[in-house]
Amino acid sequence: MFSVTLITVGKCKEKFYLAAADEYAKRLGAYCKFKLIELAETRLPEDPSPAEIRNGLSKEAELIEAQ
Repeated sequence: MFSVTLITVGKCKEKFYLAAADEYAKRLGAYCKFKLIELAETRLPEDPSPAEIRNGLSKEAELIEAQ
């Protein structure tokens, strides 16, 4: 059986997105092993500099690669 892992950065908060994700996971369950991993997003200041954005993205990339 195939294995599908979906890695997301940040949590899904909207109810309609959560319902849709649950429905897709249920449907995919018949064809593959589905796993959803939600990682914490990196918080940035109100007006981030380009360097702060690059650092935040690199930290998120490291979290993704670790999974």
